[in-house]
Amino acid sequence: MKKIELGHFIIFLLLVSACWPRQSWSQRLPQPSGKSGIGYHRFEWMDSSRPEILAADTSMRRIVADVWYPAESSSLRKVPYLDTVDINRAFGSKGLQSILGSEGAALIRTGNVHTHSHEDATFDKHLRKAPVIFFSHGMGMIPQVYTTQIEDLVSHGYIVVALSHSYDAWLVSFTDGREIPFETKQRSSAGSTEEQHIAYENQRIEWWAEDIRFALDQLVIISRMKNPKIPFARHLDLTKVGAMGHSAGGRAAARACQLDTRIKSCADQDGVAMMQPFYVKADGMGMKQPFLLFERVRGVAPSEADATSLGMTLSELNELVNHLRQSKKTALASTGGSYHVLLHFDSSSHMSFSDLPLLQAKNDVEAAAATRVLQVTCQYTREFFDKTLRSIFAPLYDNGRRLNYIDLVQKYPKAENKRN
Repeated sequence: MKKIELGHFIIFLLLVSACWPRQSWSQRLPQPSGKSGIGYHRFEWMDSSRPEILAADTSMRRIVADVWYPAESSSLRKVPYLDTVDINRAFGSKGLQSILGSEGAALIRTGNVHTHSHEDATFDKHLRKAPVIFFSHGMGMIPQVYTTQIEDLVSHGYIVVALSHSYDAWLVSFTDGREIPFETKQRSSAGSTEEQHIAYENQRIEWWAEDIRFALDQLVIISRMKNPKIPFARHLDLTKVGAMGHSAGGRAAARACQLDTRIKSCADQDGVAMMQPFYVKADGMGMKQPFLLFERVRGVAPSEADATSLGMTLSELNELVNHLRQSKKTALASTGGSYHVLLHFDSSSHMSFSDLPLLQAKNDVEAAAATRVLQVTCQYTREFFDKTLRSIFAPLYDNGRRLNYIDLVQKYPKAENKRN
């Protein structure tokens, strides 16, 4: 963003703040930009084919799937933003603060932060079928802190299945009273170096990718059974399935795409390890599907201090960085057609793909800025799936139009399989 544009925008925000009438936080959560209302349904699933390796007992893998779907307008009770009862029971009175920060926790405790979703609302009568997108949270996060992004996709006619990956989510609660907090013992014992952290995360991402594939199997069953108690059961378009996620969840979505060609498109939001969103296979292909890497990159050259902290010379560090950048380009060129979108670094944070910067805003100016960045991330992500799952014209990709806060939109053509 140019300096003059940034200055004008700050002035604009100050004027908005001065003129903006005081609103409750339920009003400030961004209104979904599409036409559909939003319904919600929750599943608890057990994968009997996978023993849970992190469990103290011999239990099988269990996950929670929160499903948001296009719905008719409803007078039913809105779905709470978070279940504070489960959180307080698991972590005590300071539990909310540990994930939301003091400002976010205080807002949630007021009870005025509401979603736009209604439990088991009637499916949108204007839609016969809806594409499905699986969503994976970041490591140590929960799906609910991505509510704005999920609801925006749903308002445009998508069914979003957000998985809580047990032992890697901040907390997963089940109706039988069992609560699984974020696992730390195995994680700590895996080692303290960056390489050891990445190796452990890679193992967990394999589990997450299998969670996504298992959840897709469950939707196949639901679609066949057409259970009338599940409002969207007759409306799943399983020929148009996407996967996306934030941080480690983005890497898990990419891995699921590599493993399962039933998934037709995938998006990774700021999820890389050593700059890589996924690993290229031996045949030179990353995946057959279209892929979006939407990330923040700090455009500052390494310094002597950076090199010293890593035990390297500056020349060695520059050589490593250049190698990793080239490897990223090679990966993006090894898909069914990729887009690389860069979110302006200084105007955002790693969590700008979530609701957290908005919930943690200290004043109206911060809230307005966080909202706008979040809306931009929503729009670029949605138009990617519009283009790759629905073959809908996407101005942000097809017209070369670029919104504020976006530094780059680079297209990589579909790769040819080197074995052919």
